[in-house]
Amino acid sequence: MVEKYKVLIGGEWGDSASGETSEVVNPANGEVVATVPKCGAGEVDACVTAAAAAFPEWSGKTVAERSKLLLELSRLIMANQESLARLETMEHGSPIRKTMNFDVPLCAEQLEYFAGVARGITGETLPVGPWCLSMTVRQPLGVVGLITPWNFPALMVVWKLGAALAMGNTCIVKPPSIAPLTALKLGGLAMEAGIPKGVVNVITGPGETVGEALVGHPGVAKIGFTGDTATGKRIMRVASDTVKQVGLELGGKNAFVILEDADVDSAVEGAVFGAYFNTGQVCAAASRFYVHQSLYDEFSEKFVAASKTLRLGDTMDFATVLGPVAYKGHRDKIAGFVERAKNSGAKLLFEGERPSAPALQEGYFVAPTIFGDCTNDMELMRDEIFGPVVGLSRFGSPDEAIGLVNDTPYGLSASIWTKDTRAGLAMASQIQAGTVWINEHLIIFCETPWGGCKESGWGKDLSKMVFDEYTMTKHIYVDLTGQPVKPWYGILK
Repeated sequence: MVEKYKVLIGGEWGDSASGETSEVVNPANGEVVATVPKCGAGEVDACVTAAAAAFPEWSGKTVAERSKLLLELSRLIMANQESLARLETMEHGSPIRKTMNFDVPLCAEQLEYFAGVARGITGETLPVGPWCLSMTVRQPLGVVGLITPWNFPALMVVWKLGAALAMGNTCIVKPPSIAPLTALKLGGLAMEAGIPKGVVNVITGPGETVGEALVGHPGVAKIGFTGDTATGKRIMRVASDTVKQVGLELGGKNAFVILEDADVDSAVEGAVFGAYFNTGQVCAAASRFYVHQSLYDEFSEKFVAASKTLRLGDTMDFATVLGPVAYKGHRDKIAGFVERAKNSGAKLLFEGERPSAPALQEGYFVAPTIFGDCTNDMELMRDEIFGPVVGLSRFGSPDEAIGLVNDTPYGLSASIWTKDTRAGLAMASQIQAGTVWINEHLIIFCETPWGGCKESGWGKDLSKMVFDEYTMTKHIYVDLTGQPVKPWYGILK
């Protein structure tokens, strides 16, 4: 059955003015499961009007009042855990064991974190002189647009929405066209939690229309975006016309470095998670493996063996660990990368098989694929593939490894595997990336900042640092003497 969804504008559910809709397809079987309104610039304008009207009430609440509402939203998310998990599995293809045990609980946990930490955010008093009081205060920006990606449909909404709301902003969420259902569900839960109408608006439609209108709208103070680098560059250009703030969490081509003294078995375990979690559809996924030449054969053999054990299949089966990629075009794009890599001089070490079940033959499955003997000039090692496809390369010295790791336009994350913590820290200090893990990969906590450098963007999600993204720091100066600061005023005499 194909369910018809509506968008949330000003606390009311409605259709697009044109009446047009877009289909949402289950990537596990290719079946249409829902339709959503195909909105345009008119609906964006209505969202901005509603959010602006709601801003005085929402920003006028105390942080404590807003935090309590975020906690209630967190509670409702867990009360609807199974339905949200199944919805995300259906629209995105993530296995139910992941959406049920990772995505939905982490959404609730992050809202709890934002609600708690926001109550401790303060300004500063500045020691300018005894004749005055000089201080900073944080104020919300106003209406913010949140453009979220399709790889974690619910979680990426909460990453941005929770922080923005806690600081007193009103929000317009533009979820991905191919996976908008959980974002719409979260919008409904926000209202159920008691968040006033117009504070959270959720609008669906193509990026080239809805996204462009949102980024270019003069009534939007900030755009928070997670997605590919090309789109991030376009957002920068459009946003420059209104000189609005942008936060960009973009693509990555993340290195996994195995030093000479590394524990190979631990590295293999980290590699399997780092490369294949969410079927490799993670901006921080490990995709470039640099292995010390003395460990290369052992690591590659064990990594291939571990990759063979992963189960692809029915996404509603709790035994399934890998699902399909999110849409047909993406599957075809990854297949193109694989075919070109086979002709590039790289050595194919492993290419898994698609599920054989008849019900899954129309699904967009891509099996884990490993290439060896790669060089940094290969497309496989330079472009973001965003799937379970990786390349392995040898190195001889730490300095060589650092050069290989930094030889990329991206700068999101990397990991170093070593028993020598001092050596790991020394290398981490020279790697150009927003996050460097030592003996872990793809481990992210609410308490730690997330964001990159170079073409992986700027700004931070998560941690207390994210509140800088959704507030303006205002300086307030109060003269305590009733007299001008004479040394300065005297300049004009």
